[in-house]
Amino acid sequence: MILDTPPPPPRPAPSLARRAGAWLIRHHVLGSLAIVLFATAVISSQMVDRTDFASSELERGVMERWGAPVVQPAPSLRYVQSGTLFTELKPLPFAQQHVQVQAGMNYRKRGLRYFSGFDFTLSADYAAVNREGHDIDVAFIFPIEMDKSQVLLSDLSFLVDGAEADLDLGESGNRLVWTGRIPQGATRRFSIRYRARGLDSFLYKLDPTLPAHDVRLQLNVTGGENYDYPPQVLAASKVETGNGTVALDWAFQSLESGVNLGVILPSVEAYDELISTMARRAWVPFLGLMALLAAFSLHHRRPLAIYETYLLAAAYGFYFVLLAYLAAFMNFYVAYVLATAGMGAAVVLYARRLYPRERTSRLAAVWAATLVVPTTAVILQGYTGLVYTLEILAALLGLMALSTRAEVRALLSDLPPGGEPPRAPSSPQEAM
Repeated sequence: MILDTPPPPPRPAPSLARRAGAWLIRHHVLGSLAIVLFATAVISSQMVDRTDFASSELERGVMERWGAPVVQPAPSLRYVQSGTLFTELKPLPFAQQHVQVQAGMNYRKRGLRYFSGFDFTLSADYAAVNREGHDIDVAFIFPIEMDKSQVLLSDLSFLVDGAEADLDLGESGNRLVWTGRIPQGATRRFSIRYRARGLDSFLYKLDPTLPAHDVRLQLNVTGGENYDYPPQVLAASKVETGNGTVALDWAFQSLESGVNLGVILPSVEAYDELISTMARRAWVPFLGLMALLAAFSLHHRRPLAIYETYLLAAAYGFYFVLLAYLAAFMNFYVAYVLATAGMGAAVVLYARRLYPRERTSRLAAVWAATLVVPTTAVILQGYTGLVYTLEILAALLGLMALSTRAEVRALLSDLPPGGEPPRAPSSPQEAM
């Protein structure tokens, strides 16, 4: 005789925390996330170390080989009365200082950092007026403080009243010196031209102890548009930017005391910082990738094995390592395209083997949504919020469209309460 046994009491529904934990374990999310976090943390810390290195040892190496920030002091003019003995030279303010600088950016690439190297030509015109009641003997001194290897002395020219003058660089070779006489009421004009190269910035320093009259500095730059001002520098009176050019103009009829004029030259994006930002943010879109893979597993009723999930996570994390090293040896955008397309092809082909019935275009769209879009948002820094907003909108509209499809509704209706997989019967009576 078979005795009827009462059915087991229903088990209480698992809590939300337990269901979430079960989902994380079933789809190997925690281990995969640990792999991505490790890879991105390593490459992000490397980028920080390289940034510190680029700001110290690497920058000093570039300065030794190429040039340093350019600081050009204004010339000085000292005088005494002609034919008299003197013990001290008196300063004479210039009646005119017109300086024009034509600079062309020549960026120096070292690893992931582009230094703002530039070639420039300086043309300066000065005028001195003798307003004394007698002739004066003057000494015109033009400092050349840059390393002589950065100044092309073969192109250094010095004119006095339009005529070639001797190039006397003094005993130490760091200044151009001219001595001569200016008759009473006369004007003497000096013109200097030289070519040189520098790094990061150009600064023109007026004499802080003397008034300045009819001062003008024109600085035209090709090869970049962004610019900034060094500390304690007077901003330009007029600025014009164009397609890869920037023109700055300082013009003052009179200044009671000398000021500093100059600019920080245009720079290229710091790609080490870009890659570091991409790596730091990568864990968020990776969780989106894991959610999409879980959706594919439910759709195809084919859960991923632990090693398959970990391989996909390793490929996702390795992408940032590959991008960093490729960008160190080639143009960043070329490296970005190669790394994104190459790793994307590998991940899509592998996922295609795991889900043979899935369309390749869908798998490629998953790679684009979880890696291409987030990294593009980092590159387009001014449009980051817009890029993320459009991606979230596209995802929301896609979910709304999927929720109306019959096969999706059928799949969701087959899921047991709480999102747990169907449980096999524990006894013949439970199976009946």
